Amino acid sequence: MKIINIGNRIVNNYLILTPKGWLAIDTGYAGGFKRFVNGLASHSIDIFNIKFIFLTHAHDDHAGFLGELMNATQAQLIVHDHAVKRLLSGHNQRIGGCSGTLAKIFVNSMVLFGKGKHEFPPIDVSKKAIIWDGTNQPLIERGIPLKILSLPGHTSDSIGLLSKDGELFCGDAAMNGFPSVKRNIIWIENLEDYRNSWDTMIKANAKTIFPSHGKSFPSTDLEKYYPYLQEIVLR
Repeated sequence: MKIINIGNRIVNNYLILTPKGWLAIDTGYAGGFKRFVNGLASHSIDIFNIKFIFLTHAHDDHAGFLGELMNATQAQLIVHDHAVKRLLSGHNQRIGGCSGTLAKIFVNSMVLFGKGKHEFPPIDVSKKAIIWDGTNQPLIERGIPLKILSLPGHTSDSIGLLSKDGELFCGDAAMNGFPSVKRNIIWIENLEDYRNSWDTMIKANAKTIFPSHGKSFPSTDLEKYYPYLQEIVLR
């Protein structure tokens, strides 16, 4: 399966070539659409060949230019049913806490970079999207060998994609870069759900984890760092 990342150090923008055309995983911060289009051009990809948009969860750094991408394509959006209300609100939910002291310092410093409000353009997708409630596999049903996994914890609407070749696109269920510690994400809404999602990823028998932030890493890292989850106290 061909995988391209046209993102940057802040947010990865994965594109997967499927039998039905390109599938885009997430977008990025508001204002990033032009950079995204330039990234497509650098790989000679016509934006109209994006047939699906998979949103791992409704946060400002993942859904910032979702509306622009949908308007520019005829792509079918796939979201968790909890994401519908979150996308309409136009801001991240302030539920839970930081996974550690370093994470808390980083989250507080985001104010300096103009990202402290965690807002994004609201969008109503209730009549425009495939809304996933965990009871079916819409991509597999369309002949695309990508299985949707429920990965709550970071947010209640967090979902991932598992390919038949063992590539797991986990959104923010894991992270591999500053200020992450031992592959953990910096913000967790529900710690018990988050731990359970690591169980789900480990049992999925993936080979490689593709996080939304940072470089891909071997799935064995999840088992290696799993004991650390018991030490996390939300701050």
